[in-house]
Amino acid sequence: MKLKPFIPIIVSLVLFGIFLVLPASWFAGLINSKTVATQSVALTDQVLKGTLVQDKMYQSDAYYPIYGSSELEKDDPFNPAVLLNNRNQVSKKPFLIGTGGSTDLVNAVELGSQYGNLKGKKMAFIVSPQWFTKNGLTQDNFKARISKAQLNQLFKQEQLSPELKQRYAKRLLQFKDVENREYLEKVAQGKSQENKNYLSNFKDEQLKKIEAIKAVYPLRKSPVSHIDPITSKNDSWDDVMTEAEIYGAKHTKTNEFGIRDEYWDLIKKHKRKINRNHEFRENSPEFKDLELLVDTLREAGADVDYIIIPSNGKWYDHIGIDKDRRQKIYKKIDKTIVAHGGQTYDMSDKDYEPYVVSDAVHIGWKGWVYITKNIDEHMHQK
Repeated sequence: MKLKPFIPIIVSLVLFGIFLVLPASWFAGLINSKTVATQSVALTDQVLKGTLVQDKMYQSDAYYPIYGSSELEKDDPFNPAVLLNNRNQVSKKPFLIGTGGSTDLVNAVELGSQYGNLKGKKMAFIVSPQWFTKNGLTQDNFKARISKAQLNQLFKQEQLSPELKQRYAKRLLQFKDVENREYLEKVAQGKSQENKNYLSNFKDEQLKKIEAIKAVYPLRKSPVSHIDPITSKNDSWDDVMTEAEIYGAKHTKTNEFGIRDEYWDLIKKHKRKINRNHEFRENSPEFKDLELLVDTLREAGADVDYIIIPSNGKWYDHIGIDKDRRQKIYKKIDKTIVAHGGQTYDMSDKDYEPYVVSDAVHIGWKGWVYITKNIDEHMHQK
């Protein structure tokens, strides 16, 4: 029997075996300051669902994390990753963390997994009113966005209170696709466990190895890294705002709603949904998830700038979700955050201001300037 045809298979099996037995700590050492800098605007799953890159980021004092959802991915020249990285006298670099479907519970798990690193850390958390739907976080988004590695690290946080761990476990058990229900049921009942691991050590080790390799050798480029700044490093905030207004006017010539032309074209072609009646619901489960997130960050001692972004008032009026209905949600979001110890930057008064929202739901242009100026002020507060 000739072995030559099987040599590639044998070599592959040997290498895979070596990968399995090498400790995750060896791979974690591959993540250095250069890797973190690259990942700061990458918005990859290694950042969004991993633990190693965020661990390293929080160990440094060089970054200001900005948590949110799909708005962070938009190729907007006024995105804070572009604006802050192109301004003089900015003390920290922005680190973007969020994607579509990253609502309160997803972010809460992500932040809870970093609980021990959060004391005194400044950060921004962008709250989108569109999250507050009839059913809250969907089963599909839960399955796609909740990270097992982060859940494992969350439940291993020694300083995270048993009460908060119980609340996490009870909420997670409401999703049919959650793994290790037996473990979560014990936590939800407040039963002490010798084994604090949500995942087996073996599985956790393999996830960390994969994260490290993908972080060092990313398969995709950042959605914002190709954007050239259109403002100057020494521009005043008034100058930047003027540039944003000019840019917004230039890119919304085809409609009366202040929606960027490319998006408006998709609406006309029926490639973007118009019916949003499931949004802006006062009894949304999302409010309880927001409470859990704010309580986690308060208990951890983080210094959070909670930013409540507006919607496109003209467009929402047009599709039948009126100002009164929207304002009730804005006010309830603000009241929830403040009641649980947070401070807000409420932008809901900008619902009808042109060029603050760049399509139906996503912040843009002038909206980003307001947010980035607020972040800059928060960053430099003593």
